[in-house]
Amino acid sequence: MEHQVSEFLINAWAAIFTLMLTAYVALDGFDLGIGILSLTERDSSRKTVMMEGLSGVWDANETWLVLLGGTLFGAFPLAYAAVLEALYVPVLLMLFALIFRGVAFEFRLYARRPAGWMLAFGIGSLLAALAQGFALGALLGGRVIDRAGIPVELFAWCSPFSLLAAILVVNLYVLLGACYLLRKADGELLESAHRWAWRAALSLSLLLPVFIGCCARVMPSVVARWSAEPFVFAILAGCLAIPLLMLLRSLHQRRNGSPFFWALTGLIVAVIGLVVSHYPFLVPGAMTLHGAASSTSTLEFMLYAVGGLLPFILGYNAYQYYVFRGRLQSEH
Repeated sequence: MEHQVSEFLINAWAAIFTLMLTAYVALDGFDLGIGILSLTERDSSRKTVMMEGLSGVWDANETWLVLLGGTLFGAFPLAYAAVLEALYVPVLLMLFALIFRGVAFEFRLYARRPAGWMLAFGIGSLLAALAQGFALGALLGGRVIDRAGIPVELFAWCSPFSLLAAILVVNLYVLLGACYLLRKADGELLESAHRWAWRAALSLSLLLPVFIGCCARVMPSVVARWSAEPFVFAILAGCLAIPLLMLLRSLHQRRNGSPFFWALTGLIVAVIGLVVSHYPFLVPGAMTLHGAASSTSTLEFMLYAVGGLLPFILGYNAYQYYVFRGRLQSEH
């Protein structure tokens, strides 16, 4: 009976962790994407509008990152220790970048010349996205824990595959940011958002097959799994291709509300695909959910303490976006 309860709790926390990860990438993803796009916007008034569009939501978006860290530490402490030891540099870079962009976002309101702080916000956004991409590439490429279960060297995360993953993550965040601006902006900023979204969608369409092909080389176990179930893989690939095609179609028809929906749908399908491809591994190819999980009593306590708060957090996020709905004014 104890084993059955533990099995349920481990899978429940794996599902909650996946939900938190998806929420963070979706919400803070467009946040970081707008920050990256601000580096390409030369007009100071439009850049100010882009940042004002984040003023009511950006700090709450990063709450999911705190929940992710707390969940990994409490529910899967062995994975937490191994991952942070191997990814110390990109995680530290991400944290400093997030702090840097947070300070820049607030200080621009009081500076006589806010352009410098706006630039700092964009640079912090870009560095945070790159750090997350390098961490993702290291995890998928097996550069966190070796086959003996020992964390790898400090800079093993830096590889060509990790660089490709970093570029892909930046591209994804830019796409999310541009699609979010399509829902919020008007005037010349709306036209800029259309251009950014088109370029990001097209480059993602090119990068994604390359990334999947490279994944096949660095993750042979995943290839073997999908080779054994080609029909399921075909369904998953189709579910990923449809949102991408619908995204391109909605951008072509200039439907400002649809691209963000299709971008989020594609993101959710991609996360589900990653989870299904590696289950029951939490650290791909090295550490399973069972091997990294806490005791049953700890998982039960966390389920009551943290799991009970999730509906309230999701409700608050929904209410927050409802309050700050509507379009921004392009010029002041």
